[in-house]
Amino acid sequence: MSETLYIDARYNGPVGRGNGGYIAGALAAFVEGDAEVRILRGFPVATLLAIRRHTDGSVSCHLDDQELGRARPLQLVLDIPPPPTLSAARAAGERFHFLHASDARGCYVCSPRREPGEGLRLFCGPLQEGGDNIVAGVWEPGPELLDARGQVAPEQVWAALDCPGGYAIAALAPDVGIQLLGTCAAALKQPLRAGESYIVSSWQLAPPDGRKRFMGVAIHAVRGELMACARQIWIDAGARIPAAG
Repeated sequence: MSETLYIDARYNGPVGRGNGGYIAGALAAFVEGDAEVRILRGFPVATLLAIRRHTDGSVSCHLDDQELGRARPLQLVLDIPPPPTLSAARAAGERFHFLHASDARGCYVCSPRREPGEGLRLFCGPLQEGGDNIVAGVWEPGPELLDARGQVAPEQVWAALDCPGGYAIAALAPDVGIQLLGTCAAALKQPLRAGESYIVSSWQLAPPDGRKRFMGVAIHAVRGELMACARQIWIDAGARIPAAG
C-alpha cells in the first residue's frame, strides 16, 4: 500500500501552505529517531501528497511529479547554550512582536490571532539577559496537542521548534527580508506534557552566508532539562513569499 501525507489546513504558515516546522515533523515521522528535513517547496494544505521511500533510508514527499521535501535519519549533535530563567523567558515573551501574518489567521505556531486550542500560541521576544540566546518565550502545550500516548505529538514539538529561529533572525537583523525555513534537523529528547511550562529559546549557530541564516532552537523544562532541539537553515526570500511551484 502506498504511503501518503495530508497536512490539515489549520497547520498553515503562509497562505495555503503548511507551517515549516509542522510539515518537517510530519515528514520526519516516516524515519526513525532524529531526522533532518529539507523543504524544497511549499507544502500545500488539504492536499493528499505521496511519500516515496529510498534505499538510503530517506523519504521524499511529492505532489504529482514535483518533489516538495525530503527527510533522512541522522544523529543530531548540537552545542546548546544554557536556557534563560523562567522569569527572563516570560519577560522576553512579553516583548513579542508578531511577524508571520500572511494568512488572515496568522501562522499556526506564533499567531496571537488564534484562540487557545487553535494554534500553539508560542510567543518569543528579545532577551535582555540571555547569554548566547537571542529570543525566548514560555510555551504551555494544551491537551488538544496530545497523541495516543498522552504526550505532545512529535509533529507539534517540531512545529514549536520552528518560529523561534525566525524571530531570532528578526531580532538580529530587523531589516532582512521574509525568512523561510529551508532545512531543519531535530532531536526530541524527552516527552512533553500538556499543562506544563517549557522555556523555548533560539540562538545563532554561525554568521549568515548569502541568503542563508543558521539558527539553533531548544525547548527546556523549567528545571533546565533539555526536551528537544533543532538546527535550522533559513532562506531569505526577499520582499515577498515565492509563488507556489
